[in-house]
Amino acid sequence: MKLWLGSAAPQAPEGMGDDCSVLKAPQAKVSQLVTADPVIYGQHFNDALSPEQAAAKLLRRNLSDIAAMGGKPTHAVICLALDPSISVSWIQRFYIQLGQEALANEVRIVGGDVSTADNFLGAFLTLYGETLPDTKPLLRQTSQDGSPVFVTGSLGGTIFKKHFDFTPRLAEGQWLAKSGLCLSCSDLSDGLGKDYANITPTGGTCEIDCSLLPISRDAQTMAEKSGKGPLYHAFNDGEDFELIFALHPDTDLAVFLSDWKDEFKTRVSHIGYIRQNSGTETTRLTLLNTTKDFAASGYEHLR
Repeated sequence: MKLWLGSAAPQAPEGMGDDCSVLKAPQAKVSQLVTADPVIYGQHFNDALSPEQAAAKLLRRNLSDIAAMGGKPTHAVICLALDPSISVSWIQRFYIQLGQEALANEVRIVGGDVSTADNFLGAFLTLYGETLPDTKPLLRQTSQDGSPVFVTGSLGGTIFKKHFDFTPRLAEGQWLAKSGLCLSCSDLSDGLGKDYANITPTGGTCEIDCSLLPISRDAQTMAEKSGKGPLYHAFNDGEDFELIFALHPDTDLAVFLSDWKDEFKTRVSHIGYIRQNSGTETTRLTLLNTTKDFAASGYEHLR
């Protein structure tokens, strides 16, 4: 997409490449963050979800991007494209819930639009935020050789409920940004099997110890139905909306984990390390302590 846009697309972090674009803010010591994510009927939700659940998912998946940058949300713009058959009641319930979600996260909805589209229902949200004063945004692919890799929460099996009912890790991301220990961070939206590359520098390897992965109970339930194994679902289901991050190689992990537990009830798991390779321009994934052969590729868009 960046190639198609040509010179209209600046380089990261101002342009595409991180969870949010980083822009200059009017006030000093703060950077502005901008992200955009939709929910599309048939892709991100269906008739099994209420309009309230669809609205919550829309805002929360955008909040997760702000969290991955260590920022706080501020304002949003919402656009709806929908078939004329969609009832006014559905739209009203959607907007009421969106407003409640926004207030709960100190977000102001400042504009938007509604248009009709035959045989289509989609909601598109652009979310603005900012870094905390005197902190830098957490970027992708800026980890180093020997950086320990962590994930929050648990992974896999999100289709049962978590894909629409999750908590964006805003406080955790802000804490990481303030700590000065975090070199790289991203949210897990497309699955660990793909999103590991977001924190792995070009030419690097993300080495993951599968015995340390926080596999969810829902992933184990999915494995019983699919026969593909819990690890497959932990790597590939996507829409976990957890944080994956890499710390400075010299971090005292015992102190870090103790400080984390003092601050949060959110589970955090040390799952591996970043290893720097030479002579290659690709990122690689190495899995340790697994005997089961499976493809760890995550979710691929446009395939």
